[in-house]
Amino acid sequence: MADRDLQISTEPLWTIPVPIQDRLKASLKDREYQHFLLCGLYSAVAISFLVLFGLAALVRGEIKFAEVIFGFAVVTLLVYSTAWYSHFYRFTKHLLTLLMGLLCVYLFYTGGTENTGPLFYFVFPLVAIFLQGMATGLGSVIALLVITLILHTGAFSFQIDRYSDIIFERIMAVYCIVSMLAVMFEYFRVKAERDLLVSIDDLNQLIYGDLTTSMANRRLLEKLLVAELARIKRYHSDYCILFIEPDYLHVQTARYGSAYATMMHVQLAKTLQSHLRETDIAGCWDDARFLVLMPQTMTVGAFALAQRVISACRNQSLLYQGAAVKFTISVGVACYNASSADQFIAQAAANLSQARREGGDRVVMS
Repeated sequence: MADRDLQISTEPLWTIPVPIQDRLKASLKDREYQHFLLCGLYSAVAISFLVLFGLAALVRGEIKFAEVIFGFAVVTLLVYSTAWYSHFYRFTKHLLTLLMGLLCVYLFYTGGTENTGPLFYFVFPLVAIFLQGMATGLGSVIALLVITLILHTGAFSFQIDRYSDIIFERIMAVYCIVSMLAVMFEYFRVKAERDLLVSIDDLNQLIYGDLTTSMANRRLLEKLLVAELARIKRYHSDYCILFIEPDYLHVQTARYGSAYATMMHVQLAKTLQSHLRETDIAGCWDDARFLVLMPQTMTVGAFALAQRVISACRNQSLLYQGAAVKFTISVGVACYNASSADQFIAQAAANLSQARREGGDRVVMS
């Protein structure tokens, strides 16, 4: 039996241990969908309380008030259900905040039950900042405050004597205090999240692997390219590189969301890994582009490989949110001609740009 101390690991240099990958990827999941789930949690709580308040109003004989409360509960359910069905998550948080704000204005204007309606104002800052974030949420909080002050001047036939001055001042004072506390909590929550992202960025500077695709990252690609160019200058061997980017990625991301870009990146990485040779090294150059290092490869071989990858992408679909989405890629090829590493990369990037200008789904080489 071989001595375990003498066994050599065959894992690539950029491989990250699976437990570490899982923990880091969990912290980088799509935030838009997570926020949508939080909106759902809020909607469930809001609908439950609205139904209870509506039933209580019916028991007291306040039929009109109960109808309005039930109406807000139904609209909240419709907004969230529509967003769930259409996968259009982006504006759900704003619509739910708007509904809550309209309910607060209604309760302030009518007084609610025995003029206790304005008490719901104390909930709105938490809801707005929880759903919309610090900047937009604070804007919603200020907007509700301004509308309330305008109404209190007697605008829109509001009964000024509905609330005494001391009650109104206390309500506005507590509303501002709750708003400041909500802003402070959100500030430190965002700060903690940013600190986490900074720590991940620092980790990316220490490792050679990309966390999303489990391929080499740019730091390793640069080091390998410089070392390889020094080698081929000495031994005069052939060397080619491929620059690869999905077509219309920004347009598709704007349409489907950031989760689409991540899934596209992962799918393209799998396609590359299944078509490259063992001696080729593929890695992530940035959020959109891949770089493939191809030692001992002439122009004909690089062009043939690029065509195979393009054909493989063209003939497959990306399953996203239950729908099959077709995608294509553009490839720029450059072969070494005694230039520097920067010029080598610039030539491949220029060819990639030309392929995209010509409509994509093609390879351009010098």
